[in-house]
Amino acid sequence: MTKPSSNVLIALKNILLNQSNTLPTVIDHYSSNRINGVGDLLEFYVKDAFCDGSSSLEKTNEKLSKYQQVFSYLGNSNNPPDFIIRRGAAVEVKKIEKVAGGSIALNSSFPKNYLYSNDSKIKQSCRECENEHGGWEKKDMIYAIGNVTDVNLHSLWLVYGDCYCADKESYERITETMKNGVNKIPGVQFSETKELGRINRVDPLGITYLRIRGMWGIEHPGNVFSNYLNTDSNNTKIYVLMRKSTYIALDTKPDLTQFINQGILTINEIQIPNPDNPAQNIDAILYSASF
Repeated sequence: MTKPSSNVLIALKNILLNQSNTLPTVIDHYSSNRINGVGDLLEFYVKDAFCDGSSSLEKTNEKLSKYQQVFSYLGNSNNPPDFIIRRGAAVEVKKIEKVAGGSIALNSSFPKNYLYSNDSKIKQSCRECENEHGGWEKKDMIYAIGNVTDVNLHSLWLVYGDCYCADKESYERITETMKNGVNKIPGVQFSETKELGRINRVDPLGITYLRIRGMWGIEHPGNVFSNYLNTDSNNTKIYVLMRKSTYIALDTKPDLTQFINQGILTINEIQIPNPDNPAQNIDAILYSASF
C-alpha cells in the first residue's frame, strides 16, 4: 500500500518553518476579492500546513491545484470532514473566536474517534473519494481546533479523535435511547430522518410536526489536557496529540531536531485517560510548540 501523501508531523514541521501567527491572505480567483471569513481562513491555514508549497500562494485556484496533489477529498461546511489526506487521516477544522478555551460546536455530528465510511453524516463523494486506491472503511480522525481573534492565531490543536472522543457506540446509544423514548409517546407518529427524528401529527388535526435535532458539543482540548500544558507565555501555541501507537505507525517522521534546539518545540511521552474507560491510561505523545 502506498503511504499517505501527508501526515500530522509534516503539518507540524511546515507550521514551525513558517512560524506564522496570522491567518493567510487568500484571494477568490473568481471575484478577485479577499476572503474574510475567519473559519475559511483557518481552514486554509490548516490545509496549507499539510500541503507543501501552498502557503506562499494567495489565489484560491492556485491553492486548489496544490491541494489536489495531497488531498483525496475537500468537503463542505455542512458535512464532516473538511478534508481527507490521500490514503491518510480525515481532518475536521473548528474555530473558536477567543484567545483560549471555549466549547466546540459539532452541530449534528457527534464526536468521532474515527471516521467510518458508513457514517450517515458524510456525503457519498466522501465515501468514494479513494475508490481508485481500493476504497476505505475507517480513517483516523484529526480535530484541528484553532483559537483566533480577527486574523490572529493564538493556538492550534491537532488532536487525534481516539485520544479525545469515545467509541461511536457511546454516542449512538444516546440517540437510539432518545428515539425509542419518543416512539413510546402515545398518539404521535415518529419518522426517521437524517436528524434525530421527526414527530408527525402532534396536534388533533394532524397538521403539526416537530423536528428533533442533535446539537453536539465537546470541551476544548486545552481544557481536557490542561495538566500537561505550559501556557505561561503569550506566544502562539501549537499542540499535536496522538497515541504512541499512532506515532509508531506513521510512515514519514520528519526531523524536528532544529526546532527542539531552537527552544520552540518540546516532545513529551505522556499517559492520558482512555476515552472509553478513564480507569485506564493510554500511552500518548504530546508535541508542544510556542513562537
